[in-house]
Amino acid sequence: MPSAHLDPLRREIEQRKVAPAPAPWQLKAQLTIAGLLEVGFDDDNELLLVASSSGRSVIDCQSGAKVARDRTDNLGSDRHLQTRGIGPLQERVIRMSGINGGGLPLATADGWMVEDITLAWPEQHLLLIEPGSWLHGARYNRPALFHKLAVELEVRAFGFSYTGLSLVIATAGELLVYGRCAKTLEI
Repeated sequence: MPSAHLDPLRREIEQRKVAPAPAPWQLKAQLTIAGLLEVGFDDDNELLLVASSSGRSVIDCQSGAKVARDRTDNLGSDRHLQTRGIGPLQERVIRMSGINGGGLPLATADGWMVEDITLAWPEQHLLLIEPGSWLHGARYNRPALFHKLAVELEVRAFGFSYTGLSLVIATAGELLVYGRCAKTLEI
């Protein structure tokens, strides 16, 4: 039985309209990718490896540009959820997140967080929480400041790059990429 004390939060999430991420985040790319399986960030930059049923791509999350494409049969990760990159990531091993498990960072060094909340299965409400806020209660006597970025049925991955400058939502058929400048990163 759900906890009654969370009912106000559930209602607020349900009633909140879906909207793009707020400043300093900017939508860099919205790509249709049929059969999207997994995504994974390089450790040191904003390059995202995307594996789908038709091959692999590398997306530069700061520009939104596709910088490499490979139509190989090697589509996804191994049992450790890792795969060798392509193009500019060719010499790198990338940790993947998607249909087989894994995960992207859920918070940035300067306090942005994401939450994937299921209010009524199978709908997943994807939330971006602002720094200094906490979804499940006031922190520092401040209300929860959050934004509903999407309501999805088949989320493959949702989270940040390791640098905290990119944010992605990967579903079975679409990839949304948000980015921000390094100068907005305050620690």
